[in-house]
Amino acid sequence: MSRDKQGRFAKGASGNPNGRPAKSDELRRLLEGDASKVAEKVLEAAAAGDMGAARLVLERCVPTQRPVYPAVIFELDPDAPLADQAKQVLVAVSRGELPPDQGRALLDGIASLTRVVELDEIARRLAELEERSHEAPA
Repeated sequence: MSRDKQGRFAKGASGNPNGRPAKSDELRRLLEGDASKVAEKVLEAAAAGDMGAARLVLERCVPTQRPVYPAVIFELDPDAPLADQAKQVLVAVSRGELPPDQGRALLDGIASLTRVVELDEIARRLAELEERSHEAPA
């Protein structure tokens, strides 16, 4: 296993050159035939009060709940500079108009938008420089 200077695996070098252990494949084959029997036993154990089995059943069968936020109205000037918009979000959070987790999500969105705007500006400036260099006499 060769690694680069930062300790990462070199490109094309596997961190697991021997592959998955054969025992795990063997266990999978054994379970394939008896999967329904195993599931039945786990369900029985969960019904009998085995909390480990109950957790396993719930983790596998019940999807995790994602938070759903109601719409919140607060002052945000979409034409203001992005830094001012971020300040508006912080003010709304500090006044209790906006929950902190939603404020953070909005700030993250503003930060992402800032990066996109910066990249657009860089691309525009680069195009201008390239155009000028082609126009300049050699």
